[in-house]
Amino acid sequence: MKKRTNKIFEIAAKKAIEMSKNSHFDSAKKILEKTGLPVPVIERVLYEPHNVRKTDFN
Repeated sequence: MKKRTNKIFEIAAKKAIEMSKNSHFDSAKKILEKTGLPVPVIERVLYEPHNVRKTDFN
């Protein structure tokens, strides 16, 4: 898997992951939508945590 190269997406994904862990799914989804991420990516990040990139937490 390629390393994430867009810092805005990286920051948004990390923040959204943390928010979703604390059951703030709506706010997390809104953050990701504002960055322009496609819906399938948003769903993968928020609803399938086993698919989150290992590099998201390095």
